[in-house]
Amino acid sequence: MGTKLLVVGIDALDSDQVAKYESDLPNLSQLRRECPNITLHSVCPPDSDTAWASIHTGMNPAKHGIVQYVDPLEKSTRYVSSDIDNRSIRGQTYWDIAGRSGKRVCILFPHLGYPVWSVNGIMVGRSAIKDDVTACPRSIASQYDLSEMNVVKGMLGQRKLAYITASERLLSAQSEFALQMLQQEDWDIFFVYTSVLDMIQHYFWNLCDESDPSYPGDNPFRDTIKMFYILHDQMIGGLLSTIDSDTTTIILSDHGHGMRPVQVFDVNEFLRQKGLLVQKTASVEKDISRFVDQIKNYALGIVSKYGLGTLASKMLRLMPWFRKLYTSPVSIDWEQTTAFATNLSGIKAYAYSGIVLRRDRLDVSQYEDVREALIRDLSEFIDPKSGEKLVKWIYRREDVYEGPYISKYPDIVFELRGGFGVGLTSSGSLFGKSHSHHLVPGSHKGDSAMFLLLNAKYPPCRQEMNLMDVAPTILGVLGIEHPGELDGKSIFKS
Repeated sequence: MGTKLLVVGIDALDSDQVAKYESDLPNLSQLRRECPNITLHSVCPPDSDTAWASIHTGMNPAKHGIVQYVDPLEKSTRYVSSDIDNRSIRGQTYWDIAGRSGKRVCILFPHLGYPVWSVNGIMVGRSAIKDDVTACPRSIASQYDLSEMNVVKGMLGQRKLAYITASERLLSAQSEFALQMLQQEDWDIFFVYTSVLDMIQHYFWNLCDESDPSYPGDNPFRDTIKMFYILHDQMIGGLLSTIDSDTTTIILSDHGHGMRPVQVFDVNEFLRQKGLLVQKTASVEKDISRFVDQIKNYALGIVSKYGLGTLASKMLRLMPWFRKLYTSPVSIDWEQTTAFATNLSGIKAYAYSGIVLRRDRLDVSQYEDVREALIRDLSEFIDPKSGEKLVKWIYRREDVYEGPYISKYPDIVFELRGGFGVGLTSSGSLFGKSHSHHLVPGSHKGDSAMFLLLNAKYPPCRQEMNLMDVAPTILGVLGIEHPGELDGKSIFKS
């Protein structure tokens, strides 16, 4: 009998949080002691869509093309209209490759797995915008009860307890279903995914983290994140109890999670001071623009403070111009502007972003000169309060990834450090306060994802890997040579 493999994908399972709650997580604690010490790096940006596409395919984001910095508030409105198009990864995932090699697969709820497609075995997927769970083959829907598998939708707002209850119910239903499938179906590779933990951390972070400036003190929800780590630990324990000691197990996440930045560095103001971004100069127009920016910040503060996220998301859905107003600075003279910070961080403050250069205003040599100068200046920029460099890393987009979709990235890509997010105003001050922190207080981290490997036949050759290495590693466990177009490399190869 060949090697069997169980893969458990937990969105936003954070290595620092696991260490923090270690005494309450017996299964994850034991795995951390028994498994090789492997550091897993996420992709840029560490967004779930982009990250899981790279996990599933072994390709970098510029090759699979699912690239977007997703704002949770915008995500809730986007999902009302459409699911993410998964055509670029259908037939290209590790379970498709394994299936073509004769391995029987059982794949449950993979991120980007809706609609499902034909596989050598079973695939169950669900919509993110409507109550619809589908399976291939269709007979699975009649054999098992899938009615409780729909994701929890919408913003948190004032319905905290109801959101927790719905999330707990979903995780329990998924766990029971996975156990049934694990025991009753025939498989060589079994994968189950849950996104519950990611959204719980997004919405409840400031109620659980005493170091968060908006932590309200003792409150009924202070242990919510801890509780869901415990529930996921119990799910892992249940799955491990049903497999034999010869089955290889991988438990992984796509990114980590932490506190959303409470301060912003206004990159557009930096560009204005460099002469690359121009504000509107007509006095009336300028005053109106400044007034609109002030109203935006005030309104966002009210939405954030009083938990009106659901109302805000409905407004963004029903009035697209309202979303554009919030994510596009109104004070910029676009005809005279050469460079601007992307609005990829949307309404929320995010440490990951980039700068777009307008090639129609630069010849080839100017383009490279301006880009190199900006990279140099930003990489050397010092936070006046801490005395440390503000930018964690900064690169030309083609130095990050290569592929046909590289144009989806801004010309310059960077990450800020020290709790700073990217601001988009150009009001004269380089630093400011985030007005959206209360709204979605938890944020993705690219450097604290998890990868646990148990009962592998061979020891890993490296202690560091990235998300593109996951697919070839899975295929390596199954004894399958991966196609040459994969960007990753099996962790069993040096």
